[in-house]
Amino acid sequence: MIVPHGAQTQQPCTLPPMRRAVLIAALILASCSGDGQTTETVTPAPTLTSAPSGGESVPHDGEGDSATVDDTSATPPASDPSAAATTTLPPNAAPEFGLIQVVFGESAFLVITNWGNAPGTLDGLWLSQGTSYQALPGVELAPAEQVLIGVAAAPPPDLTGLAAIIDLGPAIGEVTAMSGEVGLHAGTSFDDPDALLAYVAWGDGPHRRAELATSAGLWDGTAVAVIDDAPSISTGIYPATASIDWSADVGG
Repeated sequence: MIVPHGAQTQQPCTLPPMRRAVLIAALILASCSGDGQTTETVTPAPTLTSAPSGGESVPHDGEGDSATVDDTSATPPASDPSAAATTTLPPNAAPEFGLIQVVFGESAFLVITNWGNAPGTLDGLWLSQGTSYQALPGVELAPAEQVLIGVAAAPPPDLTGLAAIIDLGPAIGEVTAMSGEVGLHAGTSFDDPDALLAYVAWGDGPHRRAELATSAGLWDGTAVAVIDDAPSISTGIYPATASIDWSADVGG
């Protein structure tokens, strides 16, 4: 489900890296499996809902299946812009998409932002965890805008301050505080380091795509430490290419 802002004007925001309370519980999801080969079956997407796309069909695998995008009423986004980190790019820079938060629990979700100075669409981008992959719908993000992507069986939270809310369901497998990884890819060449846009790994592993991320210059090979049963990890740094660029959120 994608929930747009409609005509309402929103200030873009970046979720703070530290000390925010995230209301979440234990995530129950189907675990992803595989041996690290890209020949694994891509999980088909559930129905996605979006106002901007007006019912268009978004392909998500190589066999003609698609995720349907339908209009719906808006239920906007979240957060505290006062803690937002900034980045400096050329005035006419292309869109630069990055992962800025991974939230664990019953309604686990990810947050992607456009760090660039030009608008861009998520159409053609894919999420991965291990050997599970999921296409993203064609939501457009203006510079500094964010999108919340639900990755659990339970619906994602209805937050404000975001460009859209997308419910993908448990398509990339379990996203838990104990261990995990998320990659953001441009296209379906999942073993191509040049197609990897962003990556984060946390916990004990295994982290099957960490070597790819390291070869792409997008990771330092060290997982983010999740301490004190933190409900999420987040970053306000662009580009976030090392575990020290991420923090475990402890609420408060």
